[in-house]
Amino acid sequence: MNIKEMNINQIEKLAQEIRTQLIDVVSKNGGHLAPNLGVVELTLALHKVFDSPKDKILFDVGHQSYVHKIVTGRDKEFSTLRTRGGVGPFLNPEESEHDAFISGHAGSGLSAASGIAAANPDSKVIVVVGDASIANGTSLEALNDIGGRFRNLIILLNDNEMSIGENVGSLSRFFSKLLVSKTYMNLKDEVRTLVRKAKIGKRVGGVLKRAEHSVKQFFAPMSICEDLGFKFLGVIDGHDSNELIETFEKAKIMEGPILIHVKTQKGKGYSFAEKNQEKFHGISPFDVQTGNVRKGSSSYSQIFGEKICQMGEKDKDIYAISAAMVKGTGLVNFFEKFPERSHNVGIAEGHAVTFAGGLAISGKKPYVAIYSTFLQRAYSQLIHDISLQNLPVRFIVDRAGIVGEDGKTHQGVYDISYFLSIEGFTVIAPTTCRELEEALEISRNHTNGPMAIRIPRSTCYDIDGDKPLEFGKWKEMEKGKKNLYIATGSMLNELMVVKDELCKRGIGGTIVSAAFISPLDENYLVDNVKNYDNIFVLEEAYDKNSFGTSILEFLNDRGLYKKVYKISLESAKIPHGKRDDLLFENGLRGSKLVDRIEGCINANK
Repeated sequence: MNIKEMNINQIEKLAQEIRTQLIDVVSKNGGHLAPNLGVVELTLALHKVFDSPKDKILFDVGHQSYVHKIVTGRDKEFSTLRTRGGVGPFLNPEESEHDAFISGHAGSGLSAASGIAAANPDSKVIVVVGDASIANGTSLEALNDIGGRFRNLIILLNDNEMSIGENVGSLSRFFSKLLVSKTYMNLKDEVRTLVRKAKIGKRVGGVLKRAEHSVKQFFAPMSICEDLGFKFLGVIDGHDSNELIETFEKAKIMEGPILIHVKTQKGKGYSFAEKNQEKFHGISPFDVQTGNVRKGSSSYSQIFGEKICQMGEKDKDIYAISAAMVKGTGLVNFFEKFPERSHNVGIAEGHAVTFAGGLAISGKKPYVAIYSTFLQRAYSQLIHDISLQNLPVRFIVDRAGIVGEDGKTHQGVYDISYFLSIEGFTVIAPTTCRELEEALEISRNHTNGPMAIRIPRSTCYDIDGDKPLEFGKWKEMEKGKKNLYIATGSMLNELMVVKDELCKRGIGGTIVSAAFISPLDENYLVDNVKNYDNIFVLEEAYDKNSFGTSILEFLNDRGLYKKVYKISLESAKIPHGKRDDLLFENGLRGSKLVDRIEGCINANK
């Protein structure tokens, strides 16, 4: 589609068609619906005015990029969104030349855009930043560095929560239009020249300067932006194609850096998404007519949410901390019941970790619930602020392992690696829902350093007659010979499903449920590994510096030389697709898991 040749009526018609397409595809595949419904006109205006891929268009975060994908040659394939081998969930330079930089985590857009702007002075570089992600620490670092530099850089602040728009209103919109007019720009320059030539006294000049400052303070966003070295345009109606195109055309001929404040409505055009923006921010497949999501079994996140509420009733020292994922991590009820002990810090994981450290050193019991992929961003704080002081902060590492449709930027495959690399952490990967509840009970009174409890993005799994979880202890679930299978987290379920097939092929053995990754159950290893020919360690995590690696190191240090096979993810770059399919493809499920185990044994003969 050639948007550049379209008139306003055609663009507005296209906007409605795209909204229908977005609703239809996301209702079937799941995805980020509300953010994309809110940027339809904005994205079309960008492609009307600027020349992608010569001009570089970035989105921070890429969950606002569906419309961009549709208008850059992926419209016919858009029905494959988030499916294996189909259109990806976020921007990816490997997918299209129109995707200038990978996106998935908030906060990278401004830094990447400034680097691209520095390297491409003859191109315009435009980055769309959400009002939530601009408060991220990395974004603020980038703003500090950008100010007054990069004449080809344009920043679009997509404000869809009214947190800024209400404060500035129509007066700012009027004043910003005046500011960008050629008449005003020329008048401003002429007045400055006149004042300089007239050599007026310092006193008069000071009065004029104070008056100018007072007017600018009245229009705070403009004043702040100018102080930071930006030219400010806004507030612009993000659903008025005429106004968007007119503003972008002006910005295109101005020297930057420029910050354009655009006000949009999240979920625009679909009533259910407009009314419940949080639900439709990122949503599973749903019924278009009712907006209802297909119901499934309870998740580990829900179990955590229910348990921490029960614990919070009994223990007034328990605090819950979220980094903009209250609903996703199961904390909604806790936040409603105990608002004084609930803190949503926004997209600021590093701050969340150190804030929790402050609570812990004051005698409180903080629980920090963050997705595995986002907790990576706080690695320094985990070391400097938590580990070095041995503070009892409890980390609920949600979406640990393969996440699925959100793809390689969101797979939680590094958390075991980075927690095992930091001294003093207790690391638990409950193998059942019951163990999760038991691990949480253990955590409540755990004061000997920090603890991480990793939970997968999957439905609940339990085993009848399972023994209670004991600190640092593993449990034998099945007794056999020759082969020892040590499974942590979700992999116990995967192993129990195929145990009969393993026996049929003559490669059965003892199955161990190993919820405790650190500390290892050293006594069990010392007492038992000598009785088996092969040791298999199964984990839904990246192979490097893994649970299996720690067992190998332990056995080697004690002269227990046994063949240990690590059944884990051989690559950390896991594409998007259904979680079950990705587990199977990577040899962690079903017949592929059995074949992988058998292949290890046969290769060693």
